[in-house]
Amino acid sequence: MDRLEDALREALRRKEAPEGFAERVLARHAAPKPGPWEAFRLWVHPPSLRWASAAALTLVLLAGFQYTAERRRRAQGEAAKEQVLMALRITADKLEYTREKVQRVADLSALGVRSAAGQAKPANFI
Repeated sequence: MDRLEDALREALRRKEAPEGFAERVLARHAAPKPGPWEAFRLWVHPPSLRWASAAALTLVLLAGFQYTAERRRRAQGEAAKEQVLMALRITADKLEYTREKVQRVADLSALGVRSAAGQAKPANFI
């Protein structure tokens, strides 16, 4: 602990101010304070304003690209959904058609209508 205490004592030891320190402090204190408009103009200094506007423009462009990509992805999803629904409707129609054909053949078989080969005779269907 002695080294820590020695280092702390050294750091807190009184030191003389450098030459001209008092004059610089008094000159800075005597200088006129900038008003709110001057402070704003200093804050919006052209290089910093350019960087800030470039950053804002970059953020806006990135957000726009993200929004466009999201819209495109949603449109593709909706198109895929419509294709799946159309495929399901077509499949349901084909299954219903096939069921009706099977039902007709079963009805004909139940009535005992046979062809020469011993199979049910298709009646008026393609």
